[in-house]
Formats: sequence, structure tokens, C-alpha cells
Amino acid sequence: MVTDFAFVAYPAKDVAALRAFYADALGFEFGRPFEENGVEKYAEAKVGSGWFAVMTEEWAGSARGGGMVAFEVPDIEKAFAELRSKNVRTERIHDTGVCKLGSFHDPEGNQVTLHQITVPH
Repeated sequence: MVTDFAFVAYPAKDVAALRAFYADALGFEFGRPFEENGVEKYAEAKVGSGWFAVMTEEWAGSARGGGMVAFEVPDIEKAFAELRSKNVRTERIHDTGVCKLGSFHDPEGNQVTLHQITVPH
């Protein structure tokens, strides 16, 4: 039935600021944002086979701060070091034996997890 995901979206009070955070912290390249009356309402960036989007709370139909997404990275220690150099406060990295993962929160309070496969499965 389902073959892939189309997009995942985080609600935001300030779409422009959240878009800028993800562009700086994770290097996401967003397309031109959709605006209404000079206010950004939606922006998306290609990640893997799908899209990561930020949109206003009213468009998302939910409040900010309750989401969680996990992004795959080739080297989580290097990724966390880069985030820390940009003053992003990260949690510790957990090694499960088959993967490593760790999280941080974006400026809107959404949880972002970085994940590194260490044992292919």
C-alpha cells in the first residue's frame, strides 16, 4: 500500500526563523517558501527520498513542540561536534549495539534525532 513517505512537517510560530535554523544547523536547502501577506507559511527541503517541511501551526493543525523526526547521518560524532560548534545543545549519544543516536531540540521545541547505523540490517 505505502511505498515511501511524501513529507514530514513541523509546526512553527515563525516559519522563516525555523527554516533558517535547519538551513544553518543541518545544511538543508529549502526551496522558495510559500508566503501569504508577506509572512512565510510553508517551506520544504529535499531529504533523501522525501521532504522535510516547516509550516505555521494553523496549517499543521497542531501546536509546535510535540514532534520528533530522526535523520540518518554517516558519522553522528562528527555531526554532533558540528552542531555544538553552532551552539546547538545536544544530548549524549546512545550506542544500542546496532546504531548510535542522539537528539536535540529546534528553537520551536521539536525533538530532532540523528541516527547512524553501525550494524547493517
